[in-house]
Amino acid sequence: MSAQTAFLLFLSVVVMVVLVTRIRPASKGGDPQITAAVSTAISREFPFSNVQVDVKTFDGVVILGGYTRELEQAKRVVEIAYTIDGVKSVDNRMMIRSGQ
Repeated sequence: MSAQTAFLLFLSVVVMVVLVTRIRPASKGGDPQITAAVSTAISREFPFSNVQVDVKTFDGVVILGGYTRELEQAKRVVEIAYTIDGVKSVDNRMMIRSGQ
């Protein structure tokens, strides 16, 4: 491969990267901020209850794991997640755990 060909290949890759970054919409706050906001809101709603929720966010999709003692609590956690700016959808993987 000649130096000229390598340079043209490099230049085309740089141009593609610049175009893709400009076309892709900017996210509001980003996934770490969404995760923190959802976790904080859940903690405020259930400060002393038996709700254990693990929150992860990927490209605006919030994934909820963990458990609650009641179905209504799990539904409320999902509702809380949807109130946070930047959340596109919620994947509820929480379980209902009864007993101790």
